[in-house]
Amino acid sequence: MTKEKMNEAEVDLYIANYYIKNNLTNNDVLVSIDGAHIKTKEVIHFDIKNFLKNLGFTKTDADLERWQGEYKLSDDLPKLIIHSKHGIGDVNIRMKDGTEIYVESKKGTLKNKNSQEYSLMREAIGQLITSKEMNENIIPMVAVPFSPKSYELACKWSEYTQIKLLRINFMLVHEDGDITMVNFKSNEL
Repeated sequence: MTKEKMNEAEVDLYIANYYIKNNLTNNDVLVSIDGAHIKTKEVIHFDIKNFLKNLGFTKTDADLERWQGEYKLSDDLPKLIIHSKHGIGDVNIRMKDGTEIYVESKKGTLKNKNSQEYSLMREAIGQLITSKEMNENIIPMVAVPFSPKSYELACKWSEYTQIKLLRINFMLVHEDGDITMVNFKSNEL
């Protein structure tokens, strides 16, 4: 059965999984998830523990009750570290060459029914350019679920001069966790 939506925490975790599993980094991957994306009061919005278990992650720290903490796929790969700190990006990945991928992600639809890609992607762009001082070692990235509309917008916007000047790239996350990159220098990522 095909899903119609992907929440922000799922986007974040698929990105972390992709970079760890494909051995694209030697460093632990940091993911910041707002607790409200997981649970509000007694309502569970996203079963993060089961999602991570299905990806093959096990919790490595002592507090097994909390969903925040350290997780691993295997002993020879970097860890996934999940926290709830605001204002430091949704996903931070230090690449093998020393550059840092700094991701602002959003939820979204996987189809084009009642899509909000335009406003969500613009919001992520705004967060990228107002949340952290950028330098040549940081690769700013907008991440959203892959849909025909998000792909169309990413392709169109990646050609805009202002997006090129800011070096913003687009990461589109498929429902199976695969990633499509859209940027003006796609051969570098």
